[in-house]
Amino acid sequence: MPTPSCEKRGVGGQGASSASLFLQGRFRPPYGKRQVKGTWAWKLMSMMEGYPAIAQIMSNHDELAIFRRFRELNMLNLLYSQAEIIHLEAELKSLREVDKSHPERDFHHRDWWSLAYSQEDGNKEQWQKVLEIRKKLEAYNNRLAQQVFLTRLEAPNPYDLAFLRDWFERPNMGNFPLRGPDQEAWNKESETDLLAIRRRSHEDPFSSWFIDTVIPKFHRVFGSRIKKPIPEAPLSEIAHYPEKALLTAVNILGTLIASLLPISSIIILYFITNTVVQLGVAVAFTATFSICLILLTQAKRIEIFAATSAFAAVQ
Repeated sequence: MPTPSCEKRGVGGQGASSASLFLQGRFRPPYGKRQVKGTWAWKLMSMMEGYPAIAQIMSNHDELAIFRRFRELNMLNLLYSQAEIIHLEAELKSLREVDKSHPERDFHHRDWWSLAYSQEDGNKEQWQKVLEIRKKLEAYNNRLAQQVFLTRLEAPNPYDLAFLRDWFERPNMGNFPLRGPDQEAWNKESETDLLAIRRRSHEDPFSSWFIDTVIPKFHRVFGSRIKKPIPEAPLSEIAHYPEKALLTAVNILGTLIASLLPISSIIILYFITNTVVQLGVAVAFTATFSICLILLTQAKRIEIFAATSAFAAVQ
């Protein structure tokens, strides 16, 4: 997972908030030297440009594979296809009525072979229309299935979208790699129309807060001194923190909190002699326990209610 930054930067003049975390040049090779055109460092930085550069970062980090879903255009395309098929359906019904009224073709609706393979002039119009509709239906059904699939893909994580926007702008990263209108595909105006091939999501609100807020601040204060840039882009200053390790740390922290809360409440209540104060403290600990369940777990409402009731009973 590329880590986010606390800087405020825009992309393409949109004034978007940045979510990219950088190393402030501490490990930028060659160390302490300015990059000169023609050196190996300059060639490395210039090796990937434009679409290949975007494809490289998206292929290395699936959560950054963010694209437009073109929801409105897809719906418009489906509507046009639907209208086209409806008109063809009306034409087919008309041809069917014509064949029914013809003495030599009134059995076409009961005999598929004569409908499809009749050699007489005028006998094939209905079947040719069926074949035309078949092609249109196949294309329409494929588009419809593709649209159903697209609607199931989630929007990108705001953290990752902001990182990608900042990557586009940074001179030592994307450096505005696209020059055509498609450079605006990730702008604010298109934000509600974006999808992520693999959205990075967290199991609970606490994990999201820890990874998207605490880790960037940690990197800004301490991590940038020891964390090196990603190998595929050593000049980019992008740091990478393995998400699995971060989630493990979150799980350990959550387990500690879950184990300490009951013990803490028992110890504190033991030293309180005033009954009213005891009740107040018990209510506070019970509320804290239920809030921790909401923030640290994926427990359902009934499970939170049951666990909170058990916790209150122990006190």
